[in-house]
Amino acid sequence: MQSVTVRRTEQFIENRRRIERAFRMSTPQVHCLCALLLGLDDRDAELSGIRRGKKILKKNTGIFSAFRGLGMAPAAIKLGERSDGERRLNFAKDNLRKLRAAGFAPTDYLCPAAFLMAKAHDRADAIAKAAREDYLEMRHAHRILTGGEDVMYAVLFAMYDRNKDVLFPRADTAMDLLAVRFGRSNAAQAASFVIGMADQPADALALKTERLYDAVREAGVKNREMLDLPLLAFLATLGADEKETGGLIAEIAAYLREERGFSAMRVGRSQRLFYAASIACIDALHTASLSPNEFAQKRDLLQTVMMSGILLFVVASMAAAAV
Repeated sequence: MQSVTVRRTEQFIENRRRIERAFRMSTPQVHCLCALLLGLDDRDAELSGIRRGKKILKKNTGIFSAFRGLGMAPAAIKLGERSDGERRLNFAKDNLRKLRAAGFAPTDYLCPAAFLMAKAHDRADAIAKAAREDYLEMRHAHRILTGGEDVMYAVLFAMYDRNKDVLFPRADTAMDLLAVRFGRSNAAQAASFVIGMADQPADALALKTERLYDAVREAGVKNREMLDLPLLAFLATLGADEKETGGLIAEIAAYLREERGFSAMRVGRSQRLFYAASIACIDALHTASLSPNEFAQKRDLLQTVMMSGILLFVVASMAAAAV
């Protein structure tokens, strides 16, 4: 690994350790999600900032508030790093009301979507309405697959005014191609959304995503699951070299495996691979030649992929444990 990747990986490891100390009741997966969100902006977890974010949440939300659920730790992390954290939380609370008014059901994914909208709060009514229309379009096309987590993608599409007459046909093309190898799965659907937002031909990106998947496994990662598929689609949109990227992700995964907190008992092989691919994505994003607007869109897309993927895993694990 190059020195910058080693530094980014070590930052992720240390941030996870600090966040675990601050949120002992959260799951290891949520700790890792928070560490990735900080790494996305190349920030270190600071105890004072974490405490500030938690204080803002507790002061401005009730004990049964939706903002006290699974997304509490990520929300506190993001609020604590901002000087206008309380203002940003008020925007998110207002956005949540607008999303509910637009017809979205209350889920663990609605609060992260509301926070995502905070940077475009002046258009919140229009975004909520457009996001609902996009969500219904998704559910019409893939009723069995589309769930609460997809509100985050719907909000992202609406925030960046993506033309659904262009986006959804592109996503459908990608889904049809990915389904041949990966089935009509949640991972394939998320990957198709990533490809739908890109400007390159959807069929070429779908095939490149599959080649990246094979490259990671050929590099020695013994994992048949597909949690990393949307992240590989993201790397495909950045033009990542397949063999080089496959080797890099395998190296990061091996590096994490030797660190405390990333054992099979703590996060599992599939989750560890997801984190390794996320770090590779953050690396690729920060070295890509992008305009400020392109960078902002890609950053928010990667954040959405990481949050929806990890929260979906946590929710599914909790549901399985309750049976």
